[in-house]
Amino acid sequence: MFRCQTIVCPTDLSLAAEPALQIARSLARDTGAKLILTAFVLSPPYTVDAYLPLADAAVLATEMKRELSLLAERVNDVPVELIVEIGDPGAGIVHVAGETHADLIVMGTHGRTGVVRMLMGSVAEYVVRNAPCPVLTIRAGIALEPTSVMAVAAESHA
Repeated sequence: MFRCQTIVCPTDLSLAAEPALQIARSLARDTGAKLILTAFVLSPPYTVDAYLPLADAAVLATEMKRELSLLAERVNDVPVELIVEIGDPGAGIVHVAGETHADLIVMGTHGRTGVVRMLMGSVAEYVVRNAPCPVLTIRAGIALEPTSVMAVAAESHA
């Protein structure tokens, strides 16, 4: 039997992340797990100070934490922890999952393809390939109103 005590749910606060949060919340509620909501302030690939001064990144991280706190207020039926970091989201998600001993990562995917994916990359693909635990990806545009994880599973197989 799959035991789940900690679920990491990364978010960029976009609509694509909402269905993943709903499923992560249902899984946490159904298994008694703690939900870790995490977000990342992007840093450029070279030196942070050359593009975005660290002081500005810290201000953005504070704002992101405030937004994440508002989101967490809606998730009042499971224990929630917030983690906001500055850096690459893919590597950050993998790091957070390892540090928190996550049993599962539930994340949304924008479903980019072609040239856009080539230019922007895929955070979800990176996480799936490098995560220390199972990863459940939820495609953008899924409309959910599940009452339990079983409702989600039944809907996805219909």
